[in-house]
Amino acid sequence: MRVPLVLLGVSQIVLAQAAFAQDVVPAPQQAPVDATSQTDATAATGDIVVTARRRAESLQDVPISITAVSGAALAARGVRDALDLQYQTPSLSVTANGTSRNSLSYAIRGQRTQEAQLLTDPPVGTYFAEVVSPRTYGFGTAFYDLQNVQVLKGVQGTLFGRNMTGGAVLVEPNHPDLNEYHGELTGQYGNYDLKDITGMVNIPVVEGVFGIRAAGKFRDRTGFTRDVSTGRDYDDQHYYAFRVSAELNLDRFTSFTVFDRLRQNEHSSALKLIGYSLTDPLNGQPTVIGQQIAASPFFPVSAGAPTQDLNAILSRDLALGRYRFNTGGMGTPGNTLDGTAGQPYNRIKNWGITNKTTFEAGDVTFKNIFGYRKIRYVNHSDYDGTAAALIGPVQFSRTNNISEEFQMQGKPFGERLEFTLGAFYFREKGQDGAEPLSFPQLTSIGFASGAPAQAGFFLNRPAENYRQSTIGYGKASSWAVYTAGTFSVSDELKLSGGIRYNNDVRNARVNPFYISLLGAPTCVYGGFGVRPIENCSESRILKNDAVTYDATIQYEPSSDLTMYAALRHGYRAGGFSLRAQNDVTFRPFQPEKVDEYEGGIKKNFFFGGARLSTSLAAFFQNYKNVQQQNALLIDGQVNTITTNIAKRHNYGGEFEANLTVPGGFSANLFYSFVDTKVIKGDNGSYPLQGVPKHQLGGGLTYAHELEGMGELAANVNATYRSKTPLDDFDAIGNQKGYALVNARIGLDRIGGSPFGAALFVTNLTKAYYKQGGIYLLSNGPNAPDGGPGYAASTFGEPRMYGIEASVKF
Repeated sequence: MRVPLVLLGVSQIVLAQAAFAQDVVPAPQQAPVDATSQTDATAATGDIVVTARRRAESLQDVPISITAVSGAALAARGVRDALDLQYQTPSLSVTANGTSRNSLSYAIRGQRTQEAQLLTDPPVGTYFAEVVSPRTYGFGTAFYDLQNVQVLKGVQGTLFGRNMTGGAVLVEPNHPDLNEYHGELTGQYGNYDLKDITGMVNIPVVEGVFGIRAAGKFRDRTGFTRDVSTGRDYDDQHYYAFRVSAELNLDRFTSFTVFDRLRQNEHSSALKLIGYSLTDPLNGQPTVIGQQIAASPFFPVSAGAPTQDLNAILSRDLALGRYRFNTGGMGTPGNTLDGTAGQPYNRIKNWGITNKTTFEAGDVTFKNIFGYRKIRYVNHSDYDGTAAALIGPVQFSRTNNISEEFQMQGKPFGERLEFTLGAFYFREKGQDGAEPLSFPQLTSIGFASGAPAQAGFFLNRPAENYRQSTIGYGKASSWAVYTAGTFSVSDELKLSGGIRYNNDVRNARVNPFYISLLGAPTCVYGGFGVRPIENCSESRILKNDAVTYDATIQYEPSSDLTMYAALRHGYRAGGFSLRAQNDVTFRPFQPEKVDEYEGGIKKNFFFGGARLSTSLAAFFQNYKNVQQQNALLIDGQVNTITTNIAKRHNYGGEFEANLTVPGGFSANLFYSFVDTKVIKGDNGSYPLQGVPKHQLGGGLTYAHELEGMGELAANVNATYRSKTPLDDFDAIGNQKGYALVNARIGLDRIGGSPFGAALFVTNLTKAYYKQGGIYLLSNGPNAPDGGPGYAASTFGEPRMYGIEASVKF
């Protein structure tokens, strides 16, 4: 299905709704309001409304640890993507997914997936307009024209399902305003030649009944990392995104439809060499680099070129300064040895359509949520950040998914019992794979010297066979039925619980082979050339099912105090690695299960017209068969393998406080702590990969109308994160503790006009910190062979600053 056809379909839906709306007179009775349309509402007491239990409730009344930030607050704090969001939320950590900052790994309470391959479900669910988005390619750029973002911490295995053992991130776009025509256009210009344009227009086609809203964003920025061999910039940004939504609101009936699209085309993320070793630091075996240097340190860097010393190349590139790295001219004309078709790049196409329809029948509301999404992702990177062509794969993912959920909720048996019944179906299918270009110089010495039959470093295959294709085809299907409810024993005491049956099926097929430079391809599966190429594929199927549940007791002695204790049982389905190349790597990993115990207190304080809202939660998680991902060198190729650690305990807590003072002053403060203990099955890796033990942050905001001048708004926010392991084994991947400071000051409605202006800065103190990477010094303490012997990192943005101009109409 092509995008124009989908746009035609969306336009037909919109036109059909509009045509129907033209003949409708608004009913005197107010139509049912979708819960998500209330989430940014503020009652007279200042309560924020959230949908953590799939219905609209006050943030301070929900017995779950939640952080909710409105779209306006996100903009005021300079939050433009998911990487920024983590610095506003306790217990949330977002890191680059391996080597690309456009593919993100979300972690909550220590639960994280290093690489979200197809058939590998992340423990933290990402939702857009209440529809799950299991692949995060481009999801982090959806932060424009938002109603709010909610971060749910802990097991979400009943109402949200889809294997959410860590938590969920809910992104809700703004809905059409059915009563007022308005729009906004904002432009930014900053250092690194930043150009950012965001716009929105809202049209109430039939007042109170039908409206359309369109929003879009364009961002272009030069990269902050420079390739010293070519002068090309990396870590750039170049994308555009838009969404069109329509809402029909009748008596007891609401239908909301949104179509969104993202197109991203960038130079890719830079991986800077941060270390190399001749000996595996954990098992003492020679690394690949060490063995090559011991045998012969001299080899050509390109076909026909004079040989160079590998040790000298690595030492030189390791000494490069901040935001400098060396690809050795990877993919440039004449540099044929690395076998690439071009210079590194990152491209994403992501589009989807969502519809939410609700119908009110007395005390019961019926709700249907439909979603479809199609994603195309390709990332070609220099994985080593050095002129020595060690690893330079092309990774890609081509997936589409469809989801359907039906709910019935309400109070048909009186005010004391509120319940939800639901059914859910999800299907995702497509391709996930890579074409690793592993150690082409070491395997192609003979090829470069004019003797292609001569074997290179890996003596088990001809020298020209250093490029491998590991393409997997997969389909994941899931269905579930669930029920949940809350019973008010009295005005102070409430009992809540839910149960869900989950059924998951994973179908996988792999077809790994070497792409020969000189002849026919050779099958990899089962060993080099063991199978004929026409019989190279292998298929597997895995079926899992589980019952998940939760139970909560909640005590509210007053409207300003909530105390609760909860038990939650969650499950994450097993699966396969679609980049497998033998029976060991194609072995299925099993489901993981978790029991979580949480207790919390939420308290509001009022004094002198000020309001202080606080939330404190503590948790303990008992995990069995924990799914752990490790990047290992197998037969000369780096593969991400998922295994099951027997048992682990995670524990910690979160604290949040929000202060609002008359006169326009507000402040927020948060802290979280998480730690873990491996009870059985310790493999020597860092269990809290990508997760700091301590997170501390807060901000100050001042908003005040200056008579005759405009509306002043100023914000400064800061965050600190303690040491964070970014790799499973290699200590060199640890990021030491660091702090970030951002600030913004603006004047809106200048002189009573519709115009505004602002100044902004991020990373004010120029913190230099790792954001992800590939760390291959070691193959693990128990591995029989040494690892590749190097480590490379992506780094966070340096200080960014600029000016902003806006107009509202």
